[in-house]
Amino acid sequence: MLNSVFFFTWDNVYTLRQDLQKWKSSFVEKYWSDSLFVFNSENWDNGVVNQALYAWGLFVQKKLIIIEGIPKDLAQDWGIPQDKIDKFFTDFEANQQFLTDDTIVVFFSYKPDKRTRMFKWLSENVQVKEYPLYKDSQLKTFIKENLKPLSISDEAVDYFLEKIGTDMFRISNEIEKLKFVIKEWSVTNEMIDTYCFWMVEENAFSIFDQLFTSPVSAVQILENMQKEGKDWNAVLAPLLWSLRIILVVIDYANQWIKDSKLIASECKLPPFAIAKNMKNSDLYLSHQGALKNLFRTIVDTEYSIKTGKYPDTYFWLTVKKAFLWF
Repeated sequence: MLNSVFFFTWDNVYTLRQDLQKWKSSFVEKYWSDSLFVFNSENWDNGVVNQALYAWGLFVQKKLIIIEGIPKDLAQDWGIPQDKIDKFFTDFEANQQFLTDDTIVVFFSYKPDKRTRMFKWLSENVQVKEYPLYKDSQLKTFIKENLKPLSISDEAVDYFLEKIGTDMFRISNEIEKLKFVIKEWSVTNEMIDTYCFWMVEENAFSIFDQLFTSPVSAVQILENMQKEGKDWNAVLAPLLWSLRIILVVIDYANQWIKDSKLIASECKLPPFAIAKNMKNSDLYLSHQGALKNLFRTIVDTEYSIKTGKYPDTYFWLTVKKAFLWF
């Protein structure tokens, strides 16, 4: 058993990444960032990985090496190719005796291919940390604990889950939103209706996909929502959420940083959302002025309506008009 090698796995991506982030933060705080190495499909180089694992730096006291996507991760279409994994595993088996207790290695794969030699070897020879999806009772406890100091009744928790769903990233985002805007001590169903939203993030992103190719089509999506009687609040929130993701991508792209996993980890945002939008980073950069103006417009519109300056219909009119400026 290799006591300094770990294998993180299973479907609870949120909890796994939170735990991994704690490891990284604690390690960097004690041993500085030069002692942390993170490898994935975007920066994989077998020689560089082996150098990090087995070579020793002059000023490095300890090392934390995180390897994502090994064993082969069935949840990632863009993962490390199997032939490269096989080559790495051959080297790893031959050189494992050169790993010291001061070199901590973490492999993680959400849905590992259990047929591979690497999976079988890790399962038998390293410390395995499993992260299954939360059961219903665990989800409810998570919501109550993370809403503190706000309180919430069991009935309101059920209503929250009915409205938000069970995705941990989305639950966490909505909890942070409630803690930011609510000044009372107790969260009610009415507050959940006001500040949380039904529309899923993918639908919001689809609006922006249309916006760049056909602003008229994006406006048509909004008009259909208005005709269906959707509450403007339920549409505004995911639009702002999606725009914030896009602006984060723009900010990092301007710094020549396009590692979606790194950005998701640093900003505590859902990896799928960053990865999806990072593919459009060049498009966003070419429209960054218009996107920033759109964000300000939507924020100003929300404020004007909630302070009673304009009626709810002002939201639909203003946002559709802003879309047509693209």
